[in-house]
Amino acid sequence: MSPKTAQHEYRWLPTYFTPDYDFVGYDGERIIGRVTLEGRLGAEGAWHWSNRTRADVSRFGIQQGYAASKELAVEAVEHLDQEIMDPDIDAVRQ
Repeated sequence: MSPKTAQHEYRWLPTYFTPDYDFVGYDGERIIGRVTLEGRLGAEGAWHWSNRTRADVSRFGIQQGYAASKELAVEAVEHLDQEIMDPDIDAVRQ
């Protein structure tokens, strides 16, 4: 089951090999991040999330973390992507 629900602004597609535990998020054709269940950690429900840290895709940067559920991991990726892509976010923080 895809984590895409009404509250998500992006499209989340399952990967081919593990469609219930591995998802890639898209904003149109642009990849915004990935969410996977990390079973090898020994903790049920340890969802790993990652996304890039720069709007300029020519420069590499990744931010990542863990969440207790798939929905929380998806929300983390989407929130960070919105911060990165919003050019006015720094002006709001100051």
